[in-house]
Amino acid sequence: MFKVTPNPPVSSAVESIDPQAIDRALAHYLWPEANAPKPPISIKPHKRQQASQSREDALVNASSILDSAAATAYENADNLTGANRKVAMGIVHLIELAQRQVDSVIEETAITS
Repeated sequence: MFKVTPNPPVSSAVESIDPQAIDRALAHYLWPEANAPKPPISIKPHKRQQASQSREDALVNASSILDSAAATAYENADNLTGANRKVAMGIVHLIELAQRQVDSVIEETAITS
């Protein structure tokens, strides 16, 4: 049978790599030089909702975000098995609980309006 690709080499290429070269490469990429400029680490505080956005609009936006998070968590859980799937489904459950809470506040706001 004719193969388009050649057979791999018999010896492992890992054995032929110089360990000191590996250490230098890891040091270069994992531990930047001390005098190199480091990117600034800044966590910007979350801005408050704009005054033009009503509380109901903010709740509707939060509900939409929770819908997206639940869909993402479901999709992730479908690709997992065992204990990891249980953890992902637990996250889905927490998102659904938050979604119900937001929905109940939206309904109360709509009734009182």
